Amino acid sequence: MAGMTAWRRTAERHGPYVARAVAEFRSWPALAVSDTRRGPKFAVHGTEILRLSGADEVQVRLTAPAIDRLAPYLRECGQVQACPDRAWVAVQVDAEPDLDLLFALTSVAIKEHVA
Repeated sequence: MAGMTAWRRTAERHGPYVARAVAEFRSWPALAVSDTRRGPKFAVHGTEILRLSGADEVQVRLTAPAIDRLAPYLRECGQVQACPDRAWVAVQVDAEPDLDLLFALTSVAIKEHVA
């Protein structure tokens, strides 16, 4: 095994705002939380709607119709980026106002998946 490196995926280190968001989301009754080796997964009715994708980034599954409806607002917001999968957006969460934005978008995502 000389020269072979064992890669063990440890829970990524999250910035303070993402950590606060995760703690808050754990208390939301609409979100089912499962802890995996890659970190917590948040789902509604079995569909994953939140992914922790970096130290200060969370991806939210809004659905393509919701993104289309919100497009005028999302385009103006530098904290939100489109993802290759059109159902998802990436939210940069590195300041207090970003938490409110993340919570609002997560609420939209929950409503999209409960309807």
